[in-house]
Amino acid sequence: MSPVFLTVVTMLAFAANSILCRLALQDQTIDATTFTYLRLVSGAITLIVLHSVMVKKAERRYQPMFAIKAGLALFTYALCFSIAYLELSTGTGALLLFGTVQLSLLAAHFFQGNRINALELVGLVVSISGFVYLMAPSVTRPDILSALLMILSGLAWAVFTLVGRNSGNPISAISQGFWVAGLLCVLLTPWMVNLDSSSSKGIVLALLSGSIASAAGYILWYRVISHLTMLQASVAQLSVPVIAIAGGTLLVGEAFTLHLTLVSALILGGIILVIMGKQTK
Repeated sequence: MSPVFLTVVTMLAFAANSILCRLALQDQTIDATTFTYLRLVSGAITLIVLHSVMVKKAERRYQPMFAIKAGLALFTYALCFSIAYLELSTGTGALLLFGTVQLSLLAAHFFQGNRINALELVGLVVSISGFVYLMAPSVTRPDILSALLMILSGLAWAVFTLVGRNSGNPISAISQGFWVAGLLCVLLTPWMVNLDSSSSKGIVLALLSGSIASAAGYILWYRVISHLTMLQASVAQLSVPVIAIAGGTLLVGEAFTLHLTLVSALILGGIILVIMGKQTK
């Protein structure tokens, strides 16, 4: 299949996590911790199957310490993600998440001793001003605690990415992270699962988020990324909040506001400037 087509499918899968979570939580068809539990456990089971099919026995390397670090980061990301979406709109949540991830990875790049040029500096200022504008007191400002939880979720996902970047085998890295996160959920079953508050709709949405949008989506992304430049990969990921905003409007019934449009332009536009600045070095 065409790399362009697969990239589009992958970005739709990433955005689907936000849309599915909001669909499940807005009507209280499931609670946030049960959604997280089902998402991570179903993702872990899916990856057991995909890992056994896609990775040859000779190439399977199990790293317990790496798996624990990746699993804890993944668990933190997923739990904060679900709780934050109790109050955040689909688009706002995706914007906070992916903006935080991209800025965190860029910060790690700079802290490794890489110099920052003028275009990168302008991009950072523009992007951060978008976050400030989003959180400024107004009738459209998101709930502060929920916003902070989504930012923490983005930081955890950035840690998961940085931990896994040198694993040598992305499929094994993702799989091991999910296995540990899934095992942690199982150990916390009495505190995470509340089937009395879960309808069949909420359970199905959580399972789709875990098995398709998360597990299969992440595996597909690491197969696609080898065909993309870093600029193409970074810009492609910035399409996710836009897709999520459209999905929230069409499927969840959320309002499409000028405020969110301007914030999106500032945050995503600033990050694009930083990425372009990196490419000019």
